[in-house]
Amino acid sequence: MKKLTLPLVILLILVCVSAVVAQEKVRLTVEMSVYVEAPHKKAFDLLKEAYELQNPNVEIVYYGPAYDEYWDKLAVEIVSGTEADIVQLQDAAARYATYASLREGETGAFINLDQYIKGTELEDKLIGQKELVFNGHYIGIANYATGMRGVYYRKSLFEEAGIDADTIITNEDFLEVAKTLTKNKADGTMQYGFGAVISTHAFAYDEMKTFICYPIGATYTQLNKPPFEPDNIIVGNEAWNYAFKWWQDMIFTHKVVAPTPYDKAGERDLFWNGVVAMNIDGPWFVGMTKEYDEALLDDLDIIASPDVVYNGKQYPFHKQNYGITHLVSSNSKNPDEAIKFLLWMATPEAQALVSECGMIPSNTEYSTGSDYYATWPLNAKLASLAEERYYEPPTLDPEIPELGEINRIMINAAQAAFVNQEDVADVLDEAAEEIKSLF
Repeated sequence: MKKLTLPLVILLILVCVSAVVAQEKVRLTVEMSVYVEAPHKKAFDLLKEAYELQNPNVEIVYYGPAYDEYWDKLAVEIVSGTEADIVQLQDAAARYATYASLREGETGAFINLDQYIKGTELEDKLIGQKELVFNGHYIGIANYATGMRGVYYRKSLFEEAGIDADTIITNEDFLEVAKTLTKNKADGTMQYGFGAVISTHAFAYDEMKTFICYPIGATYTQLNKPPFEPDNIIVGNEAWNYAFKWWQDMIFTHKVVAPTPYDKAGERDLFWNGVVAMNIDGPWFVGMTKEYDEALLDDLDIIASPDVVYNGKQYPFHKQNYGITHLVSSNSKNPDEAIKFLLWMATPEAQALVSECGMIPSNTEYSTGSDYYATWPLNAKLASLAEERYYEPPTLDPEIPELGEINRIMINAAQAAFVNQEDVADVLDEAAEEIKSLF
């Protein structure tokens, strides 16, 4: 038998060790709705690169469709047990009950994270963390970024029209400014004051809901509180009719909204191309603008979402945080590694990478620092405006399993009213009956 030399022995050992390492490498899958957007892709790719460098035994794999396709796909996957190790949910805890309840158990489709979060500094440092519960247990972590909505505008178009943005305090002020900004341009094309989503996209309802419905109490039940019973459903009342009619008139009577059907991506393109002067968005839009054309940041500014005047009273916009959060699937084969990665994402080191997405990083230890504010001044301005002008605590969507179906009903109602121009009262009455049938 041929004698093994020392170098050959060492080589064989290295080969064997490499094979073992390769076999033991942990593959963590993460599904999300924001990876298709350039600034989020940039941030998540940086997170992946940094974490895999520190943890060579881990491979992180991202996937997921765009926002409007994500939610039904995720529901199907959870029911069939094929979801990723880590699941991303937007809008803080708004969808927690809907998706967690798709699987039986104390914390449903996701793992109980109490031992990692409860009683730790993360409860106070991570924006919106205390909301991320289901059945009294933490099932998510606010480890990425957050933000609230405001009204972004093109400074050059305001200056050209002689408009002082600080004069926009109420929805009526907003409408008058939008009328002024809507005009025929010298090249024969139209400029519009405002870009509201007009399509089958979920934002056709969601943006008007937060802009004008919730501030005046147009909710599903009173303040979206239980009991959730047919007799307590208030969709279709006076406040709902006012809100839907005001938005519909803005589109069809005052014609200040660009009329071509478009989703949120299309609306943002209209803004960047100077077709519309104002749009509703959040700090993520600053990151998107930077990726689209960094020079446009010099022409971008923001005002607070206006108060709503209703029945002679003025109601402030609600300060709702749209946190992007993450949960670990109860089906994950590597839950410990998944949790370790999610906790690392919440550290100041990782949050500096998260800031590249343009949103406000969730860990206040980083996002309230001078370095962050110097890099993202518009986000700092929005945070300041929200503290000065927005109402807290905000009215939130109810955390009930039926919320997904309620949203579907109201999105259809919005399309009927804002795309097809159907009678608002009839549309809301029909929606109310459908919602009542869920309980």
